[in-house]
Amino acid sequence: MTATLDFGDPLKLDEPAPFDEEPLAPLAEPSAKADEPPPYHSVVLNAVEPPTTSGRQAGSGTYGVPANSDFDIRVMDPVRQGEGVAAYVSYKVITRTTAAGYRDQAEVIRRFRDFTWLQKRLRHEFRGVIVPPLPEKNVVEKYKMTTEFIEQRRAALTIFINRVAAHPALKGSHELQLFLEASETEFAIEVSRSQVDDSTVTQGAAKITLTGAVSFLRELGHTASNLYHKRTDDEEEDVEYLKLRAYVHELERHLSEVHRQASRLVRHQAELGESVREFGVAMTALGRYEESGLIADSFGQLGDCADAVARLCAKASTSLASCFEAPLKEFVRGVKAVKKVCADRSTALAVFQQARVDVDGRRQRLAKLRGTPGIREERVSEAERDLSGAQQRAEAAKGEYETIVQRMTGEVDRFQRERAVEVGYVLRDFSLAQAQVNGDAARLWGSFLARLAAAGATS
Repeated sequence: MTATLDFGDPLKLDEPAPFDEEPLAPLAEPSAKADEPPPYHSVVLNAVEPPTTSGRQAGSGTYGVPANSDFDIRVMDPVRQGEGVAAYVSYKVITRTTAAGYRDQAEVIRRFRDFTWLQKRLRHEFRGVIVPPLPEKNVVEKYKMTTEFIEQRRAALTIFINRVAAHPALKGSHELQLFLEASETEFAIEVSRSQVDDSTVTQGAAKITLTGAVSFLRELGHTASNLYHKRTDDEEEDVEYLKLRAYVHELERHLSEVHRQASRLVRHQAELGESVREFGVAMTALGRYEESGLIADSFGQLGDCADAVARLCAKASTSLASCFEAPLKEFVRGVKAVKKVCADRSTALAVFQQARVDVDGRRQRLAKLRGTPGIREERVSEAERDLSGAQQRAEAAKGEYETIVQRMTGEVDRFQRERAVEVGYVLRDFSLAQAQVNGDAARLWGSFLARLAAAGATS
């Protein structure tokens, strides 16, 4: 009498709670005419949205967007448009919100460059605010357009837009409302208009080049002056801020290394599963080669157990990629966003300092002209106008720098609080997942040992 093993499916890993327990009902769509293109939903690349990477339900305690958000935004249904290097992916962005001034629900189509436009406008309008990061551009992966790449980008875009909508300073911006509610045509018009209104566009290419050259020479002179007087721009900065900036730079380095090791862990888990699967196939084949009996059955049962463990490892690898590696990569992007704000602050301070130097220089020139006998009044008046313009620019530069400093004070505190909470969620989910996958594997092997012992006792 020979006992047989029935492993069934490995125990399923618990996944973080989805962003919304109730699926979003599709908004009403007008009926398509015979000569119109097919409906958007009929050409999506992947209509199923994995719940583990879309965000989290308010209060669920899972990595994603802040729990106090008034918005529920989904980036879903990716569709490939075009071919070759000109190909791109468009996404359906569905918004449900209770925020004042917004429509209760909206559905629009956006592509990656539209998200990029939103981020750039927010950074321009809200200097000193830590604007959430976007996923990096990857020309090689964009050209390949693999399902994995598209899904990773879709998930990162979902987190980006939800974090923008949850940000206390950004959620009421005109740019965000335009992005979430405007039709494709209206959005394209507004984007073009904002680009035309941008002073860097209206100046013309020649003037941009000249302005850039003048700015470069001024910065070079400012740097030379600092070197000559043995001083740095940081001398006017707050000591605590300088410590924070140094901490942020070191934090990025350590987080990047942790993310690199997490990527290795994911690959190792997948490779382990494949190795165990191949081992199981070999044991099963060996069992078929042996004559029937305890040895043959044992080899076959070991192969079945190995196959079950292999499927468990594959599932764990997928879970690690979405619930551990991806959040760590998002943390690295977040720290880079903080560094971007720090760089803006340093630039604003340098501009302010250079503006003060310019004022001093024009003031000295005016005094020299006034002390020159027989000088024409027109030259004195021109020098006075130049000094007045320089003083106005200095005041504007001072106001810009002080605004950034004021905004950063609250922003860094908010960023640290949210990051601490989310790091706790991620580490908790990682620990639970590791405990469960190893426990499930131990139970599978333990079950095999018990059945093997029982089979030996009854033979």
